[in-house]
Amino acid sequence: MADDCELLEVFPEQIQDPVNYYKGLDLPNRVICRNVIVFERLTRKSLQQQDLANRMHHRYVLMRVLKTGGVVSVDGQSFKLEAGEALLVTPYQFHHYVDLELDQLRWLFITFDLIQGDASLTDLSYRRLQPDGAAHRLWGEIASLWGHQDADRRSEIMPVLDRLLTHLQATATHPSRTTLPRQDSAHEWIAQVEALIIRSVREGWTFEEVAQRVGFSQRHLRERFERQMGLSLRDYRSNYQFHTAISLMRDSRCSLSDVAELSGFNSQSVFTRFIRRMANRTPRELCRQIRAGDYELS
Repeated sequence: MADDCELLEVFPEQIQDPVNYYKGLDLPNRVICRNVIVFERLTRKSLQQQDLANRMHHRYVLMRVLKTGGVVSVDGQSFKLEAGEALLVTPYQFHHYVDLELDQLRWLFITFDLIQGDASLTDLSYRRLQPDGAAHRLWGEIASLWGHQDADRRSEIMPVLDRLLTHLQATATHPSRTTLPRQDSAHEWIAQVEALIIRSVREGWTFEEVAQRVGFSQRHLRERFERQMGLSLRDYRSNYQFHTAISLMRDSRCSLSDVAELSGFNSQSVFTRFIRRMANRTPRELCRQIRAGDYELS
């Protein structure tokens, strides 16, 4: 049994009385996570999986580089991560990995759903995160708990992850004050092409027009893009359009005609054929499942 001195040493000398006994600290939109999965990627091959379902997802993905930096491209924006840095990818953001420095690496991933708190994580999107000592300890605690044999102890991951995300949000610099890393020549061209493909969805450009804006022939662009990315220009754009459509369908204010137009389709019939090919169901069926929370990307 600890003596009085040992018990008191962790407490402040005095805790002030509250001004109001009925109105306390409250965060109505605080982060609350569920369905947490923790895993690592240890090789370039395992990280750059070509399965498009891994590139386009319906969950939050929080990644941190422990060994061997690389570039993560998120919806056409590239982020060069060094060892120790982290990145949050939100649901339905199309992302992949390029320019990994070595074949052997160690990247830690935490994927999760949110019960609430989406708005709280807005400031963490599209930016490199540089966790401080407190965040580093929380990362380590999550990794240790994940490997614990006792189920009750493992369940402590969720409140610890809530704390980590809240801490990252509280310590992040406001985006307007953050300068994104300058892209080097090794991946600058691919980020430019991705941005143009995404813009082509809105503008209705052909791949020939995209190639002209990059200064390549269409054949050279197709070959170089597929060699670097592991998928064709057409597959990249199709999957971007598909994840855009899914994201828009989550908004009950968006009609299916709006979804089709904003996903780059001027014809409802073409949009219907596209959704049938990508999801094996009609747009209306897919929309109903998404809004009911029953659709899983396979």
